[in-house]
Amino acid sequence: MIPSMYSGISGLQTHQERMNVIGNDIANVNTTGYKQSDVTFKEAYVTTLRGPSPGTPGMQVGLGVQLGSITRDFGGGALMQTGNSTNIGLSGNGFFVVNDVGGTADQQRFTRAGDFVLDVSGGQSFLVNSDGKRLQGVMTANLGDPAPDMTGLTQAALGDIILPPNTSSFSIALDGTLYVSVAGAEAQVAGRVAVAEFDNPNGLQAVGSNLYAPTDAAAIRPFSNPGGDGLGQILQGYIENSNVDLAQEFTDMIVTQRGFQANSRTISTSDEMLQELLSLKR
Repeated sequence: MIPSMYSGISGLQTHQERMNVIGNDIANVNTTGYKQSDVTFKEAYVTTLRGPSPGTPGMQVGLGVQLGSITRDFGGGALMQTGNSTNIGLSGNGFFVVNDVGGTADQQRFTRAGDFVLDVSGGQSFLVNSDGKRLQGVMTANLGDPAPDMTGLTQAALGDIILPPNTSSFSIALDGTLYVSVAGAEAQVAGRVAVAEFDNPNGLQAVGSNLYAPTDAAAIRPFSNPGGDGLGQILQGYIENSNVDLAQEFTDMIVTQRGFQANSRTISTSDEMLQELLSLKR
């Protein structure tokens, strides 16, 4: 068989995968905190007809294309004001930390989606996402104590953000400090919301529901207070929109479609050449 057929097949497969990524990005254009993905290709195996030598160029023929990488673009999306006190957005780097009820540190997940809602259990209120995972941070020992300093803390130091019984209102400052007003009294410091940062965010594993699981490739950094050490600030009453650029996605879609068509033409042309070869003996 003509090797160009196999090259064309590899081109069809890789362009189909790129179209799958583009389709997923467009489908999530309005998903809170979603991060678009970028696809790159790389040359597949190469057949060497003649190796390079001094004064003599080599002769090599490629055998198609394969996926190089599919990486997330963790650039910030536009922040949209909702006016809902349970919604929080991040302006800058970092991820909110969430965990299951009674979950351990290795069960923590990370997200940019701040569309939390209140959940009441045992007279206390918690900020939870759509999967029921609770927002994490550090609470003060007593209401009104100074805000906890998160500098240098590890994942094991985090716990649920808890609103005391009879909380009439609460607010979250830019640096993550949680203020609560109990039974209409003056607001007092109750804790601080955690924001996590990683050396390599692309090392995180997406697990669905706008959540990421940590891996050894991501390398979580010791915690710092939001707004410091390169971390983003927390904005209450806002949520972060998807960072999908529709203009870019539609452009990539056109380029991908034409690449798919060109590779299919390679296969059909190779087939015509084979037909000519078979028709030599008549």
